[in-house]
Amino acid sequence: MAISEEHFLNRELSWLAFNERVLAEAARAELPVLERVKFLAITASNLDEFFMVRVGALQFLREQGRRVKDPSGLTPTQQWEQIQQRATAFVERQYEILNDELLPLLREKGIRRLNPSELTPAQRTHLEAYFSEHIFPVLSPIALDDDKPRVSVPALQIALLCKVQSVAEGKMTQRLVLFTLPSNLPRHVLVPEVESGLHAYLNLEDLLSVFLHLYFPSEKVTASARFRISRNSDIAVDDESSFDLASEMEDILEARLQSPAIRIEIEDGAPRDLVKSIRDLCGAKTAQVYTVPGELDLRAYFVISGLSGFEDLKVEPWDSQASPQIEPGESMFDAIKRGDILLHHPYESFDPVMQMIEEAAADPDVIAIKQILYRTAKNSRIISALIRAAQAGKHVTVLVELKARFDEARNLERAEELLNAGAQIIYGVRGLKTHAKVCLVMRREAGHLVRYMHFGTGNYNEATSKLYTDISYLTCRQNYGSDASAFFNTVTGRSRFVHFERISMAPFGLRERLLSMIHSETERARQGEEAEIMLKMNALEDRKMITALYEASQAGVTVRLNVRGICCLRPGVKGLSENIRVVSIIDRYLEHARIYHFRQGGRPVIFISSADFMNRNLSKRVELLVPVEDKEAKKRLTHILETHFADTSRGRVLKQDGTWAPPAANAAKALRSQEIFAKEAAKRIRQRNQAPDVLVPHRPKE
Repeated sequence: MAISEEHFLNRELSWLAFNERVLAEAARAELPVLERVKFLAITASNLDEFFMVRVGALQFLREQGRRVKDPSGLTPTQQWEQIQQRATAFVERQYEILNDELLPLLREKGIRRLNPSELTPAQRTHLEAYFSEHIFPVLSPIALDDDKPRVSVPALQIALLCKVQSVAEGKMTQRLVLFTLPSNLPRHVLVPEVESGLHAYLNLEDLLSVFLHLYFPSEKVTASARFRISRNSDIAVDDESSFDLASEMEDILEARLQSPAIRIEIEDGAPRDLVKSIRDLCGAKTAQVYTVPGELDLRAYFVISGLSGFEDLKVEPWDSQASPQIEPGESMFDAIKRGDILLHHPYESFDPVMQMIEEAAADPDVIAIKQILYRTAKNSRIISALIRAAQAGKHVTVLVELKARFDEARNLERAEELLNAGAQIIYGVRGLKTHAKVCLVMRREAGHLVRYMHFGTGNYNEATSKLYTDISYLTCRQNYGSDASAFFNTVTGRSRFVHFERISMAPFGLRERLLSMIHSETERARQGEEAEIMLKMNALEDRKMITALYEASQAGVTVRLNVRGICCLRPGVKGLSENIRVVSIIDRYLEHARIYHFRQGGRPVIFISSADFMNRNLSKRVELLVPVEDKEAKKRLTHILETHFADTSRGRVLKQDGTWAPPAANAAKALRSQEIFAKEAAKRIRQRNQAPDVLVPHRPKE
């Protein structure tokens, strides 16, 4: 069958379908209410980024009059129109869940957002004192006069536009005044003198409305309206012509503050004339306006979901476990020397990765550390260790990716700290975004240089390592070490690309390696062999990769895909993709690992990777594809894949029409993959602790 536009799903609509699956978790009545609240906040954060990046890019194409079609055959304008319809319905569903289910349930359980009308005189007096001390001096009312330059409203901050009336010399005048609520102020203000065990609060915008008159002592506020805007953040740095990438990135961050509005959210009930003023102020000609039936910025519910003292309203925690491959108190170098270590986060702790780098920083036998940093924690232990290593005189080379969207400012700041400590800093790769996850430690041992490596599917971020599922692979195999050194030379020195012995690198060969593996399975199927491909990734969008998978299916290869988010492949099409099954897991942790499994005649070849099957990953980023050769590690990775495909509790199956079949109705008997992994990790460490001491032999040298 010839492959045509109808065989591809639209990327943007597929992403919206992913966020709808996340929202479905917020609607699950069997989940504790604070877990549901967390999922609601996630959908709000996701939607913000979607509008700022993806819709912003589409808006730019529309303004340019571009009619180029995506693989599914939709023009930018057609995509825009379908997104607006779908997003409008999505927002309505968000607020249905919030207003009709979550807020009543929270109130019943003792977590109450109060309305100003519910305040007692004593509470009002307390809040006025709080407002006068902590809020009044911070906020700055801005008069919007016709003869003054246009005011720039900050993106993603709640703003309040009010009409102020005054009388002077018998003449009445009216003006508009704008307030914006900075993100460093608390969104929720605690209300005192409530019953024991209750958590009562007032939203900051409600508090401002109550005491708005304090800013206008001799005037009258006659009306007000709350709103929030999202700006186009799809502004790329032109690093091909940039001599100072760090300075240019600072310019980009500044430009984003002034970029066009993409979305305007206005709280329901706003006076019509103020709505018009908001639209004029924010440039509604290029923005989609949403009337929101409730409080703005649902991301604030992240704070509610984490409230202490309400543990019975949260899910039972799954503790991250130690790895049974590492003895308590053992040096990471000794543990890795004994054999390759595979970690499945967050079921197994990220601590061994940080421990390896911290040990390297303090070890006098370590002479060099090379690392790529993409997104790091706010107070990163890893960056602190690299700073200590540089201060100790070790040769520390860090590639800091300044084009990691929305983390640019933090990366600039931490890069400056590393630079001051004496580390060698490379600000990304010209023309590409560096997304690979690798750390290389070089250590002198008995007159020889031994390389220790960490390869991963996720960022060096101890905070998100507790929230994202990822794979870490720690090894000191000699051929991997040679490849890792060659990789860093290629990236940091922009030296001519050389062929690696084990690993593959995008954009120089990673796509080709994966395609060759798919084609190999296809040929085996054509020869009558049993052939199977199992792939786990975050997104599947690349046309060449999808076409190769279609061809594999047509040849009879069994293709199973575990795709968390975007999936542009259409499964179940007769004569094309009836051998392809796509599953998406939405559960407590964000699925983030990339695992690629090819049967290869019963001798499986398995990779972990930083790259998804997206054109940006395969063609426009520096990525790594790492084969896992340790026998036990390969068994575990195969088990992870099989368990995900068997998930009937949180697994949704993609249908031919692009919709997703919900999980099994009988959740009590359903198989839940994330829960299985948590229990298995706990069981492995119990068995290790109960077992008699066994001397584990060193792996033979290659």
